[in-house]
Parts: sequence; C-alpha cells; structure tokens
Amino acid sequence: MKRSDWFYIWVAITGYFTGIIVYIASLWALYGETFNEINKLITWTAPAFFTVGILLYSIAVAVLRSLNRYSFWLQTLLFVILGFIPVMLVPIMMGYLAFTTIWFAFSPEGMLFLLAYTSIALVCSYGFWVAHKRQNKKPFTILSIVVLVLFIYATI
Repeated sequence: MKRSDWFYIWVAITGYFTGIIVYIASLWALYGETFNEINKLITWTAPAFFTVGILLYSIAVAVLRSLNRYSFWLQTLLFVILGFIPVMLVPIMMGYLAFTTIWFAFSPEGMLFLLAYTSIALVCSYGFWVAHKRQNKKPFTILSIVVLVLFIYATI
C-alpha cells in the first residue's frame, strides 16, 4: 500500500470516530441522556459505514471526477445526501427487517444517526479533498488527534 492509501484509511476512521462522538454528544445535548453501550453503537453503525458508506463515497468521487465536476462543496453535499443510505441500514443492523425502516431516518433516534453520518460526511469530504489536492495534511492530522482524544474520552 502506498502512503496515500493509508491516509484515506485514516480519514475514514477519523470520520467514523467523529460520527460516534456526535451521536453521543447529540444524545446528551438533546435528551440529557448518557450512552454507556458503545459496543452496540459500533455494532449498529460500523458495518454500514465501512461497507456501504465508504463504497458510496468512493463511487461519488469517481463519478464527480469523470464528469469534471469535482469540487469540495459538491463532494460534501453528495456525501451528506448519500449518508441517508447507511442511516436506513441501521435498523437492519438492530434486527428490524421491515420496509417501514425507510422512515427510521426521520424518527428521533434516526435523526441522531443522521447527525452522526452528516458529521462523518463532513470530515471524510475534508480529508478526501486534502488527499486529492495534495494539500498540507497537518490541519487534518490535528483534527484527527482531537477526534481520537474525544473518542477515547467519550468511551470511558
């Protein structure tokens, strides 16, 4: 693997950790509840993000590049819109297999997951942009360290 490939993997991990932090922080801020079952949250969200989410983000970048429409804002908007798909997969990971899970994204619990996947989209879009444009990676590295520290703090 090339060094740039490792950076893309680090972007995905940082984005995912950001989503977990936003979910926990939103749950606390909106409902005043603490979340102690981090293993369940990871079980519900990790497979959807690391399979479907990353695949959709990669396809989106490839399509934007092939259409010569690749820009940071368009990529970010597309990532946020594509975030609805992993959110709708969360109930399936929880064990609900009905077609009514499409409306899950608009329920109070689904909105928390939607916030989480939106934050994932923002961080991943920024990281992918930095990697693609070969910009200075130091700001993203600082962001990822802060996210890692907050993730460790949130899971303790």
